[in-house]
Amino acid sequence: MKLYQIVTLLTFVFGVLALDKEWWKHATIYQILLRSFQDSNGDGIGDIKGLISRLDYLKDIGIDTVYIMPFYPSSGIDGGYDIVDYKGIDPAYGTMEDFEELMREMKSRGLYCLMDLVINHSSDEHEWFQKSVNKTGPYTDYYVWVDAKGYDSESKPIPPNNWFSVFSMRQDGTAWTWNDQRKQFYLHQMNVKQPDLNLRNEAVKAEIKDILKFWLEKGVSGFRVDAPMFLMEDELLRDNLPLSPEANVFTMFAECEHTFNHPDTFRYVNELNRFLKQYDQESGRTIQTPLIGETYGPVKNVIKYYGTKKFPVFHLPFNFLLSGLLTFLDARGLNQYLHTWLNALPKGMPSNWALGNHDQGRVAYHLNGEYSAIMLALGTLQPGTSSLYYGEEINMGQNNLVREKDTYNRVFHRTPMHWDDSRNAGFTTATKPWLPVHPNYWRINVQSEKNTQNSTLNYFKDLMALRKTDTIMYGDLKFYIVSEWVLAFSRTYKGNNYIVIMNLGTETQPMDWPADISNLPTTLTVAAASPNSGYKKGFKMESTQYFPQMSVLRPHSVLVLKSDPILS
Repeated sequence: MKLYQIVTLLTFVFGVLALDKEWWKHATIYQILLRSFQDSNGDGIGDIKGLISRLDYLKDIGIDTVYIMPFYPSSGIDGGYDIVDYKGIDPAYGTMEDFEELMREMKSRGLYCLMDLVINHSSDEHEWFQKSVNKTGPYTDYYVWVDAKGYDSESKPIPPNNWFSVFSMRQDGTAWTWNDQRKQFYLHQMNVKQPDLNLRNEAVKAEIKDILKFWLEKGVSGFRVDAPMFLMEDELLRDNLPLSPEANVFTMFAECEHTFNHPDTFRYVNELNRFLKQYDQESGRTIQTPLIGETYGPVKNVIKYYGTKKFPVFHLPFNFLLSGLLTFLDARGLNQYLHTWLNALPKGMPSNWALGNHDQGRVAYHLNGEYSAIMLALGTLQPGTSSLYYGEEINMGQNNLVREKDTYNRVFHRTPMHWDDSRNAGFTTATKPWLPVHPNYWRINVQSEKNTQNSTLNYFKDLMALRKTDTIMYGDLKFYIVSEWVLAFSRTYKGNNYIVIMNLGTETQPMDWPADISNLPTTLTVAAASPNSGYKKGFKMESTQYFPQMSVLRPHSVLVLKSDPILS
């Protein structure tokens, strides 16, 4: 073998190894609420063994990474985000032996596991907090405790400042609660039963690193950090400035300079990042352990959570731009909206697109179910990591008829997964599941869509197959404003091309090509087609460059066309 051939081979081999090591850069992350995915024992609650029984389904539809929401023992106040034991399994979901079996089964199928790291706060029922209340040894300062600012005319203690809680939903809802036993206030930026951990305490930081190590040794692949924007606060406890008149529940926290996106938060996440890197090296792990942040807010603030190559923060800060789309946009408007992220992305940093989640619901239902085809294409065929919420692949909605409520009324989009048209959608054999399934489960379910060629599930599987091609993983991205309501984008790599064309409007549109798309062949092949498009995969389409307006797009439909020549 000649020298240049050896060099070429080694370059290829090391390139493949590097890609596998940084698996998260092209991952498709599937978020699961264990409680609602699959019940294995008939008690109406989803569990670990239920998830194990559905791993083949996830593999079949093209998922490679499963993000499991909290399954730790909790006090049941905030959907598992009020943790009582960071190294345990809530009995409702199974045992540690079940979890270890899950890790083995996932590994055998080549699936990665992300788990929730909830470190802004614990439950007030956690042993740490109970001992901290009593000022027991090192636990004394595990939480943020502060003396009263003074006492009012009724001798009631006055909170130290004007910081307010997320769950209060208003500026006057204090983030401080008086503990009469300790005679101090404790900070809770979430629920009153979720006291904030003191992340300036070295002993607390050591506990968290030990938690990371514990789950990594159980087989976890990476971590999603919950509510990172709240991790650190101003040490001097200074008041936040009054909110601007236009502030609302979605924007007000971004204005809280002393409690939201504090500079010390970035330094702390960098410390966790460096710890994981060191752990990977010392343990001989063959894959990188990513740290992914649940980041919200203006793009300019989210982008900061990437850090730099010299000062890395998160490997990925979740980009929820698609989830935040609450109104229909025309082609020019959507192009501009998407480019607020694309233009801000630091050079050399991996991109990502997240669809729905447990707090915001499934993204298409902010608009309507038909629009899901567009969102799935945008979320999966652009460069980088893709993230979606269970059920989006079958176009599940949210059950607005659910009577149970939580602080933010988020249970509407946490109802059980639809597996088939049997009672309770195949989720459980119990008479009553923990939440009622959506009434349309008889029509929208995995089994029905699997057996229907023209379904959202089969469209999603086609998109997933495309995600694994070199062109979608590495190809250049370019957008085209075809007409007022038609937007297209291309992915180009080594002479191979995919053209994604979307009708954003509510009326049928002609498929004209913009002048800057050139060298098209006379025939294009449909590589994927949304259920509402009227086309099927494999259909040969005459290019409208040669036969103007012969083809049309139905409202809210998507076509992915394969073309061999390079686009200009």
